[in-house]
Amino acid sequence: MKKVYIVAGGTGGHINAALAMAEELEKDFDIHFLSGTRYLDKKLFKGKKVTHLASRPLRTKNPIQLFINIFLNALIFLNILISYISHRPSFVIGAGGYICGPTLLAAKMLWIPIFIIEQNAVAGVTNKILSKISNITFTNFKNTKGIKPGAKVSCVGNPIRASITETSNKVVEKINVLIFGGSLGAEQINEAILFLLESKSLEQFNIKHQVGKGNLKYKVAKSYANYEQFEYIEDMHEVYEWSNIIISRAGASTISELRVVKRPSILIPYPLATDNHQYYNALELKEEDLSYIAVIDHTKRGKSLADDIFSSLKIITENNLYYQREMIAEKAALKIKKEIIKNVWNK
Repeated sequence: MKKVYIVAGGTGGHINAALAMAEELEKDFDIHFLSGTRYLDKKLFKGKKVTHLASRPLRTKNPIQLFINIFLNALIFLNILISYISHRPSFVIGAGGYICGPTLLAAKMLWIPIFIIEQNAVAGVTNKILSKISNITFTNFKNTKGIKPGAKVSCVGNPIRASITETSNKVVEKINVLIFGGSLGAEQINEAILFLLESKSLEQFNIKHQVGKGNLKYKVAKSYANYEQFEYIEDMHEVYEWSNIIISRAGASTISELRVVKRPSILIPYPLATDNHQYYNALELKEEDLSYIAVIDHTKRGKSLADDIFSSLKIITENNLYYQREMIAEKAALKIKKEIIKNVWNK
């Protein structure tokens, strides 16, 4: 069976896209992952055929640190170059993260086809560079800042796990609200939810809240019968199906899953995201008009943010903004697979 490398690291969005691509490709190829050494790199790839590489970012203002990072990435480049020579893959896919830099450049040096997946509405530094040499750049949004439209760019959406499917938004006695701030949680959202619990009447809601690693029992002053905390939610498809309303960040993976589950959503983009890309992700999803989307002022914190969230909850509940639209015709992972096979083997 032909070998394929999929490269991703750093965030749950990058890694989940890589895992979604593997689900589609493993029917026809032997899949091996390349990733970094951070917490999610090891957690989410656990049990997979993966090599962890200590790559470093090039976005730093410290010139000494930049030199060290370039040197370490050069060593990774040489090691992976040797690995590709010994176990030449049919192609390499980069699903995001600075680990993609040395690993995809090494493949290109050996004339191995490379493909990149840009999930955000604003391309990262690594993908801006790689897009100039990739066989095809697959984008999540039609308008991706930093990626020039052309023959080598294909807007297909973002690969999501097969377990994430569209389900009806059921009418229930209490409205189910799912809250999460990405794979590692979000202090800004956690604090605002505590203000909500302590200052607003929430009896009409059942709330499941992913607070992130190390934040379990996040300073809750008293017990709430209709409120549950989780450090990390493993089975997202189950809580998506359970939910009526979603409150979350606006990472690329989350945006792509919201496209499928089509729940009314309140988005609070991460205010420190590189190039403010989560804000632009949220605006792009809102413009697609697949379901009701509120994009909250993500510079606010505490009570002010809590008040904005509560106002959006009232709009959704008082107007009963639960509805379904047509399914996405074909999942992004399958589209990407078809285009790669056509590009590599002209099939």
